[in-house]
Amino acid sequence: MYSMRCLTNPSVLLTILCICLFLVNPHPSVAQERLIELDLSIKDSSTKATTPARLEVRASDGEYYTAEDAIPTGGDCTMSRSPKVLIDDAASTEFSNKVDFFNPYTKTQQFHSSGISSLLLPPGLATVKVYKGPEYLVSELEIEIPETGSISHEINMERWTNMPEKGWYSGDDHLHIARSSAEVNPTVSMLMQAEDIHVANLLQMGKVEDFTIAKQYAHGSESHYQEGDYILAAGQENPRTHFLGHTITLGAQNTHFDADRYLIYREIWQKTIKEGAINGFAHAIFPYGSFLAPHDGLAVVLPHDLLHFLEVLQFDRQGYGVWYDLLALGYRITPTAGTDYPCGGQMIPGHERFYTKVEGPLTYAKWIESIRKGRTFVTTGPMIDFSVNKKQIGDEIRLGKKSEVTISGSVQFDPNRDDISFVELVQNGNVIDRFSRLKGMSKIEFKVERYVAEASWFAIRGYGARTDESTIAEPVIFGTFEPTSLVHSAPVFVSIKNQPGIEKSMRAKEVARTFLARLRDLERVLAEDNIDYLAEKLRLPDIDAVPKEVFLKNRKDLLKEISTAKAFFLKMSE
Repeated sequence: MYSMRCLTNPSVLLTILCICLFLVNPHPSVAQERLIELDLSIKDSSTKATTPARLEVRASDGEYYTAEDAIPTGGDCTMSRSPKVLIDDAASTEFSNKVDFFNPYTKTQQFHSSGISSLLLPPGLATVKVYKGPEYLVSELEIEIPETGSISHEINMERWTNMPEKGWYSGDDHLHIARSSAEVNPTVSMLMQAEDIHVANLLQMGKVEDFTIAKQYAHGSESHYQEGDYILAAGQENPRTHFLGHTITLGAQNTHFDADRYLIYREIWQKTIKEGAINGFAHAIFPYGSFLAPHDGLAVVLPHDLLHFLEVLQFDRQGYGVWYDLLALGYRITPTAGTDYPCGGQMIPGHERFYTKVEGPLTYAKWIESIRKGRTFVTTGPMIDFSVNKKQIGDEIRLGKKSEVTISGSVQFDPNRDDISFVELVQNGNVIDRFSRLKGMSKIEFKVERYVAEASWFAIRGYGARTDESTIAEPVIFGTFEPTSLVHSAPVFVSIKNQPGIEKSMRAKEVARTFLARLRDLERVLAEDNIDYLAEKLRLPDIDAVPKEVFLKNRKDLLKEISTAKAFFLKMSE
């Protein structure tokens, strides 16, 4: 009798109905919608071959989706035993652990594809964007996902330029991807091909007590892996301290590491050049006096003529100033670019890259030699052509007397991604002409005559904005109100018979005095009464991690290195 009354009670009936519905669908707020398979095939329109690429897929529900067969991504940037590191807490992943990632520039979720990918998407209109480095147009399309069945779609990637046909090959000098064995090479190469990086330098790095970060299974020629004109090669970012700067060595046959002599950079580089390697400093984009600035280390090492290149483009920023100083001193230092992937949350290999001119088929040895000869330009996307008296980037012109030269140059770009405002012609670090973009053209070009009255270097550079990226990027390290579409050539050099070289100019003397000031201050920092303070600063695990005993062992010899450099720059300044 009681139960019958309950059943006739409307509120009780409603409760029973809700329970029954829950048993049928335990998540009534979530629509039980069928997912439809989308099969994508990505082709190079010129070769008709399947090609790896980077994809962004957003479905009708506004969510981003990733293919289950996406290429693994990520790298090794674990620089401390502590759980969180100042500059790399967004990285620190094993290469095989991630397949999708957050693009800090577009603020979207993306993944890399081998060229064939399958995704499960809800019905409705999906938006697909396909990227493949700066030489290809971005392919953007809408695909209607049906209610039932499956759907296939072929996407053809078109080039707006083909730099390898002209002998120019893109490279990233600063990637941290561990390779435990040769078995991972095809996968890592596919990732680089997706970003159209022809020469990928995978840097093993470390500190005094650990030189195993992004560890490579081999170095030298045994580390090389080549598919067509795409190359993987091991290098090293070591020694590296925030006190003297981070160094990069490319092309050595072995790793070079000396924990006991860690602060004497010269000794490592003297060994690497015997193996045909080239040496450089990373992070020249960081201003003098900031966290990773290489200026002090440059002052100590430069007099020994062991420096070949300087990484002047990274994190959407340029560091041309210190490079110009080195050129003023008469050092023909080649500009390079690198991403430091995946440190600091940088998840796009080759976002900043440099192009190297190589004659004939691409090999790593020829690529290294072309960097040594200064045949490069750095870029975030635009492409350069530049000559002086028909001599190309990296060449030298020897004039019999003071006379005019003919200078030709151009910067070309994809206007859907880059808005170059102007191109500047630079002589010895000074802008001597400017050419603005007119009528919305995608190419800025010029040809001028200039009188050369002193030994000089000439180069061109361009500035603008990346129109397909956010100015306020995340993490904040990528955000900038400075130009983000950047390109700069290596110089063409001009000397004049019976005239002094660049290193004898007034500008060279001024730079030498600046370097002297840095060296004198380093002596003060290394003085007896500052030992404890500096030792404590150098031993911090998240920064330099130089044990006090190593610092004390190196201190007197480092002071000798500084004394030698002082004598060199004093002579140059007179």
